[in-house]
Amino acid sequence: MAVTTVMETLSFNIASIIGIINICLLIALSYVYYQNYKEIKSQFNIGLLVFSGFLLLQSVFLTLSSIFHGGFGPGTGVLLSINNLILSISLSVLLKITW
Repeated sequence: MAVTTVMETLSFNIASIIGIINICLLIALSYVYYQNYKEIKSQFNIGLLVFSGFLLLQSVFLTLSSIFHGGFGPGTGVLLSINNLILSISLSVLLKITW
């Protein structure tokens, strides 16, 4: 099944919107982890900060790529949208139980 140009553009736009949501969720998680570190001074919280930092870098890279370059190639927009959606659901659950 060939993906049309309109469908590809739409899927990259959806992936970008979900990517921006992911970036906001990761910033919120990083804030919570930093506040916990200030209070508890645990090495575990530093690990969580590093982990969320790398996820934030990945989300920023993918989102900027889909916004400014139209993604990575033909047929990848739908996959990127699905990936971002799964990540967004996971981060929402993590933020809900962390907060």
